[in-house]
Amino acid sequence: MKHFFTKKTVTAALFVTLLFVMAILNIQTVFPSLQKDVSDYQTSSTSEKPQTFSNLVTNLNNTASTEVFGKYGFIETYGYLQKLMDKKETNNFEVVKAEDGSLHYTYFTTGPNDVQTISERMERLKKDAESVGSHVMYVMTPDKYIEGVTRFEKGMPYNYANETADLFLDEMRSHQVDTLDFREVMKENGTYTQDSFYRTDHHWKVQTAFNAFKSFADVVDEKYDFQFPNKAYYTDINNYNQIIYKNSYLGSMGRKEGILYSGAEDFDFIYPKFDTNYFFYAQGNKEITANGRFEQSVCFTSMLSGGDIYNAESDKYFTYMDGNPGFVEITNFDHPDGKKVLFIKDSLMVPVASFFSLGCSKVYMIDPRYYGGNIQDVIDQYHFDDVFVSFSPQNLTTDFFTFYSDDGLQAAH
Repeated sequence: MKHFFTKKTVTAALFVTLLFVMAILNIQTVFPSLQKDVSDYQTSSTSEKPQTFSNLVTNLNNTASTEVFGKYGFIETYGYLQKLMDKKETNNFEVVKAEDGSLHYTYFTTGPNDVQTISERMERLKKDAESVGSHVMYVMTPDKYIEGVTRFEKGMPYNYANETADLFLDEMRSHQVDTLDFREVMKENGTYTQDSFYRTDHHWKVQTAFNAFKSFADVVDEKYDFQFPNKAYYTDINNYNQIIYKNSYLGSMGRKEGILYSGAEDFDFIYPKFDTNYFFYAQGNKEITANGRFEQSVCFTSMLSGGDIYNAESDKYFTYMDGNPGFVEITNFDHPDGKKVLFIKDSLMVPVASFFSLGCSKVYMIDPRYYGGNIQDVIDQYHFDDVFVSFSPQNLTTDFFTFYSDDGLQAAH
């Protein structure tokens, strides 16, 4: 009996010791990032404090929960076991693997989202923008789930994102809001295929975004007399450098499942061969300024130089515009008489808007999730030539349409 209790005591002591060791290792792992989050808040301007304090709390929570010692070793082990069992879903159906091996965010639901509220907010935005002389267009980017092409195993959830998008575009037409549906554009030119998207991420590839930029420039020119300068030259891929980073990219879903489950993939970086001259300003957790050529200002090429493939902050897709700052202002000195436009958008539009900036004098970007100001005031005060609103089908929710909320005020984010 004494021997039995001795074994129990030793086991308990070893377990407690292991917990303490893991706690110390976790503190050592996370502490530098926590320091950086606090430092960014302390160095922000007084006017930004309310916004950045909210971001600080979120960042500290995210940092503490994501930067765990040995985290990706655990993820790789878990992913490998899922692969051995040939499982097509992970994390309680948060990520589903299609028959072609591509990963998809999805969830259980019984039908399309209600789009009445967000449609009314778009109508109010249109009326306000038109009152100051701005043209408004809704730009629907494609969902990675392609109807009639993407196939899930029986029993997997389907989120009705495309059906929600169809309902929303019907509402836009009833409110006389101009629209562009990239799903239809890509079907017409034969590019709405799974190869147009990253296998491990929800974003379209940079090459696909460049093709979308070309179609976008054609549509705004032909239908709305945008007068995009040097369009034939700027939309010719032969006038751009393309660098392929082999097996260097792991998207947001791939980072959840690991390389052994999803596999790494190539990343293309596309930038102009010709001379460009920009000034870039971004306001988010901190202010960023840059100037020079397209690849020196609009792009953040440090993200391409290797780094931790698992780290979301090194996500190569965010090479363009540093991802999703709350507010961005881009000045193109090559076209001072060009149009001044605003994109209210999510991340799919970032590379498209980057290329589109080549034909504008100024491009402004707002991501409502991270912008602490009032979008209505921005529209009223800046007098844009065009306002483009673009959220992908899965993001057609009030979390993204924070502008013109029921009380008439921008919700603080």
